[in-house]
Amino acid sequence: MKHFASLALAGGLMIAPAFAAAQQPADPDLARFRAAYTSGDGLAYVVIKDDKGERIYRYGDASRLTAKRDTRGYMLFTCASPHVFLLQKAEDKSALLEAEVVKAGDSRFAELDAKYLSGCRNPLVKSAIPKRS
Repeated sequence: MKHFASLALAGGLMIAPAFAAAQQPADPDLARFRAAYTSGDGLAYVVIKDDKGERIYRYGDASRLTAKRDTRGYMLFTCASPHVFLLQKAEDKSALLEAEVVKAGDSRFAELDAKYLSGCRNPLVKSAIPKRS
């Protein structure tokens, strides 16, 4: 029992900093992006403009839920891979400050869905537009 108590204490001490970091207040500069990112449900797109044009990312409910619990970053996906945008990285934060969140029902949603899929060679990635029955 004594051994278990010391293991539990050690485990708690290791988890506490991670829990405290996850509970940091949201960055006030990103309040607009965070509100758009964490609201709604289903798949949504994030458009980040840079000197190369537009980069289109997609995310869903799992990423939204994670962002609600952890304010340190945002998980976005390209067709081939996930990308974590961390607020500690200046380039990630500046990209998110300029990012546009586009959800189902927005005027650009179908256009972004088509662009996202046009460059995708992954057969498992499907359209975010629900099929009508």
